[in-house]
Amino acid sequence: MKQTAISSTTMEAGSTCGAPDDVWPIDKRYALFTAAIIFLIGMFDLVDRQVIASLFPHLKEEFSLSDKQLGMLVSAVNISISVLVVPSAYLVDHWSLKKMIFLMGTVWSVSTLLCGFVTGFTHLLMARLLCGFGEAGYQPAGQSLLSACFPRKLRATATAIVTCGMSLGAPVGLMIGAFVSEHWGWRHAFGVVAIPGLLLSFLALRMHDFRIVSTDKPAGKSFWAQRGEYVHTLRNIAKTPTVLCVICSAVCIRMFNGVLLSWTPSYFTRVAEVPMTVASSYASLVIIAESAAIFLGGPVVDWVKNTSNRLVPVWLCFAMLASGALYVFAYRACVPGSAVQVAILVFSSLIFGTVFSAGTFLIVDLTAANYRATAISLMILSQNLLGYSVGPIFTGTLSDMFDLSTAMSLSASVLVVGAVFYGICIFTYPRDKERAECVDIEFH
Repeated sequence: MKQTAISSTTMEAGSTCGAPDDVWPIDKRYALFTAAIIFLIGMFDLVDRQVIASLFPHLKEEFSLSDKQLGMLVSAVNISISVLVVPSAYLVDHWSLKKMIFLMGTVWSVSTLLCGFVTGFTHLLMARLLCGFGEAGYQPAGQSLLSACFPRKLRATATAIVTCGMSLGAPVGLMIGAFVSEHWGWRHAFGVVAIPGLLLSFLALRMHDFRIVSTDKPAGKSFWAQRGEYVHTLRNIAKTPTVLCVICSAVCIRMFNGVLLSWTPSYFTRVAEVPMTVASSYASLVIIAESAAIFLGGPVVDWVKNTSNRLVPVWLCFAMLASGALYVFAYRACVPGSAVQVAILVFSSLIFGTVFSAGTFLIVDLTAANYRATAISLMILSQNLLGYSVGPIFTGTLSDMFDLSTAMSLSASVLVVGAVFYGICIFTYPRDKERAECVDIEFH
């Protein structure tokens, strides 16, 4: 790999491929500022996305919606994310990461605000689609920027920061939605959660950005030539077995997580027959446990990786099998709403949460900075189109056919399928790691 000398006034030594794994590519203060902003924006991304789950009873009553229609309101966001995530990632890799974060945050915050003014199901569905359009490019940009700011030795921790912020936003959205709707009405809940995301989007413009300084591409290439390189990049990513397995596993993870986020409050309300505020509190405990595991899972994966690359997928395979079995047991064998059931669900989420950021880490670890956002976008496309989009609707359909308890337990069994793909990674990841590319970058 060709190395390029770079002035110390524009970057730190750790930005080059040959730098030690424990060197910070940028001043640590700037890196932590970037981490804080990306964490908070990611949190309010999920606050805006998941607040609607706590409003299901109000929306069902006011607009006479079926469970399938309620599931569509959740899936609509993930479908629209799927449409734009790959084109957005192309802009991320070829334009500006922080400007894309600003643009995305502004669009989804405004669209969330519009949800409070709808007059029917169709209008609400359109506003939710617009919310997904805004969220499409955030995660590829955030993950790519933050992973570049942190030492390679802490890459799993860096990816966990983004994922943890997004996961933490889900219970916050549920609690805010339940509280505001109970005291001031469901329309006000959308307005309350939209404003912070808008303010944080403007703060994102204060972050440092980076660009590629060592590349084999000649300058001045036409758009059509660049498009050919983009297709070539997609082919190279698709030829990496570990990336393909991570994407397949991510679909299974997000399919069930979409069910967990969307239907847990309704499960406790209907099956356990507790008030909505209590149901949201139970659901928040489950999701907060998941968020805590995501945050702790990053350093754990970093430690495991430094011991042996092969042990990372081993842990992920075990975690998915164990959590899937515990979720099914909680829904089928425990008394709904009992302390035992809630405790088992919380413990399951503590295990389940450790797998969330690891998939992104594996992709980041195997891809160069000049197409890292594109690689992440392929995973997001798959997990939203086939995971988040399918899970809530599938569970709602099963609930209409049978009951919600049966639907939840059947949905949890998909984690076993995801474990199989991580089992394959045990053999492919060490070999793919040896063939991984690297390019030099500079911050500005």
